[in-house]
Amino acid sequence: MGKSKLKVSQSSILDENIENINENEKSNTKKYKIIGLLITFCILGFLINYFNKTYIYTNVIAKNIFIEGIDVSHLTKEEAINYINENIIPGEIKLKYNEEINVISPDEIDLKYNTSEVVDKAYNYTKTDSYFENVKRFFELNKNSKNLELKSLYNENKLSEKIQNISESINIAMENAKLYISSSGKISISSAKVGKELDIASTKESIYEAIENKNYKIIDLKVNTKEPKISTEDAKSVNTLLSEFSTKFSTSDSNRVANIALSAKSTSDVLLMPGEEFSYNNLTGKRTKANGYKDAPVIINGKLEQDVGGGVCQVSSTLFNSVLYSGLDVTSRRNHSLKSSYVSIGRDAMVNDGGSDFRFKNPYSHPVYIKNIVSNGVITSRIYGNISDKKNISIKVNPYTTGGLEAAKTYIEYKDSNGKVIRTQYISNSVYKKPRN
Repeated sequence: MGKSKLKVSQSSILDENIENINENEKSNTKKYKIIGLLITFCILGFLINYFNKTYIYTNVIAKNIFIEGIDVSHLTKEEAINYINENIIPGEIKLKYNEEINVISPDEIDLKYNTSEVVDKAYNYTKTDSYFENVKRFFELNKNSKNLELKSLYNENKLSEKIQNISESINIAMENAKLYISSSGKISISSAKVGKELDIASTKESIYEAIENKNYKIIDLKVNTKEPKISTEDAKSVNTLLSEFSTKFSTSDSNRVANIALSAKSTSDVLLMPGEEFSYNNLTGKRTKANGYKDAPVIINGKLEQDVGGGVCQVSSTLFNSVLYSGLDVTSRRNHSLKSSYVSIGRDAMVNDGGSDFRFKNPYSHPVYIKNIVSNGVITSRIYGNISDKKNISIKVNPYTTGGLEAAKTYIEYKDSNGKVIRTQYISNSVYKKPRN
C-alpha cells in the first residue's frame, strides 16, 4: 500500500513538472513570435523609411519624368528650371509678305513659358497627399514615362498692337477710278487702286498656333485684295456725249431758281455702272427746308400752290428727255396731273416725296455719266458714255384724248445711219387733268 501511494505521488509530481515545462515552452515560443514580429516590423519600417527617403520623399524629381521631351529625372526644382530654360527658349515670330519679313521678338509681347509651374508639377508628381497614390505612380514610372507640356504666356494687347502696326505697313486703301466732266465737256480721270488688307484674324490664328506648338517657322501672311468697283478702264470708256436736253425757266422767282440749282447739283456728276439704277429721289433726298429747299409753285391736286421744293420736277423732266435720247432704260416715271410749261405733253417726269420717283437703268456694258448744268435760266442734262453705245434716237409722242382729257403715248424710235426707223419702243402713257380755278 505504502509503495503504491509513493508511486502515485511521484507520478503526479512528474506530470506537473512536464506541464510546467510545456507552459514555459509555449510562453517562450510566444515571446519569440512577438520578438520576431517586432523585428519584422522594424525591418519593414526601416525598408519603408529607406524607400520613402530614397525614392518618394526626396528633394529631386522622380525618375522617368520629362518636360517637353526633356528628361528632368533626379533633378532638383532649381536644376530642372535652369535646364528647361537653357533648352526651351521662346523664338522670334517671323511674318513674311512679298519677300519682306517682319519680326516680333519674345520681349515685345512678353512671351515666356510657365516653366516653374510645370517643374512644380513634375516634382510633386510622386509627392501628393496620398501615400498609396505616390507609390502607385512610382511603380508606374518604371514602366511608362510621364511627359509634361509647357504653356506659352504672352501679352495679347501687345501682340495685337504689333500686328496692327504691321498691317498699316501693308494695307492700301482701295480707290475707285474717278471721272469728272466739266461744263465745257472736258474729261478728267483719276486711276483706280487695288486695295490690300492684312487678314488679321488669319494672322493671329497662325501666330497662336506657332506659339502653342513652339514652332517658330516663318509665317506667310494672308493679304486680301479688294478690287475697285470702278476700274480705270471703266472710267476711260466714257469718251463721248450720248445725249443732251435743255429746258428754260424764269429767273424771276429766286426760290424756284434755288430749288432747280440744288436738285440739279445733287443729281449731277453721277457715274452709273452697267446694270445700276439711278433714283432721282435717293440722290436729292427729301425736299425739305432742312435740306435747303424753298417754297415755290408746285402742282398739288391739279392746282398750282406754294410748297417746299417747287421747280425740282423741271430738272427730272429735263433729265427724262436726255435719258430717252441716250437709250437708257426708264424703270419708273409718272406724268404731272397738269401739263407742264417747260416740256410738251408725254415728256415730263413728276417726282415727289410721297413715292413718285424718276428712275432709270444703264443697259450698256460701259458706264454712263450724268451731268447737269444750270446757267442763265437754262437747265441742261447731258449723258456721256462710250461711243459704241451712241444711238440715233428720236422721241415720238402720239397725242390723244380720253374722257375729255388730254393724253399722250410716248415712244422712242431707233434709226440707222440713214435715218430709217429700225425699231420703235413704247415708253409710257400720260393723262392730264384740266386746271382747277
